Amino acid sequence: MRASLLVLLGAASYGVLSTFVKLAYADGFTPGEVTGSQVLLGCAVTWLLVLLGSGRGIPSIAPRVRWKLIGSGVFTGLTGVFYYYALQSLDASFAVLLLFQFTWMGLVADWVLQGRVPTRYRVAGIVIVLAGTALASGVLDGSLLDRVSPSGIGLGLAAAASYTLFIYFSGKVAVQVPALWRSAWMLTGASLGVSVVYPPQFLWNGALGNGLLMWGFLLGLFGMILPSYLYAKGAPRLDTGLTAILGAIELPVVILCSSLLLHERTGITEWLGIALILAGIVFSERSGSGKNREPEAAVPAGTEELKV
Repeated sequence: MRASLLVLLGAASYGVLSTFVKLAYADGFTPGEVTGSQVLLGCAVTWLLVLLGSGRGIPSIAPRVRWKLIGSGVFTGLTGVFYYYALQSLDASFAVLLLFQFTWMGLVADWVLQGRVPTRYRVAGIVIVLAGTALASGVLDGSLLDRVSPSGIGLGLAAAASYTLFIYFSGKVAVQVPALWRSAWMLTGASLGVSVVYPPQFLWNGALGNGLLMWGFLLGLFGMILPSYLYAKGAPRLDTGLTAILGAIELPVVILCSSLLLHERTGITEWLGIALILAGIVFSERSGSGKNREPEAAVPAGTEELKV
């Protein structure tokens, strides 16, 4: 139950993120500045926390394990990049619906990579969550044909696949490494990936001093530091399918924050969608569809190289 709560909090943190992104855009900052500052500041703060806590011992992590964590973290940054590009050719509601395909992709990943055959309860939970997503995103309002773009659909699904891989690796790669250290190395990978797409021009163009620093810190906190750490703590105790379903809490949080902070209108259809998403999460978590697994015992810091 504790692991599920950690993952729920991590996904909810992603939900808060979108409201701050919209406010940062309203202040005149570009997607490259917003995304780049979010990732780089989030990575910098995480490494600062690691250094401040290093007095309790520095774990000896094998170089290949570090590279695996860095490579896994790239998917965190790519999720945002793919999703932003998808929004350029799709309505937001349809893009959200595509992103949330990670719920069933996580189930498939668990089946293909771990050999865990999904139970009927877990499949039913996925169906309920996707139905709720369709309602909550507003994609059923108006004509779907007006929202379709082949390239946008491909990018939206790429964002979903990238997020699925982030979830998978959060629970599988170097689970013996302390969560904060895992987060730091994974965020290093995310920073490298995003910097290739969005060169960090904000570091020298004066944007940080004009207000981007505040938004970068808030976005880094809710978009990188908290979710990365919470997933690193909770995901190793859960299978990938359940972790993906729990991640669906992000959309209800998005809608609630948009309603409360941005005063965006939320109708009965959206509230019904939120209720269905929550019902699907509860059904999947409590249906007895698979027992949570305990992670391997952590290797005491400084005793030997940590290996996956």
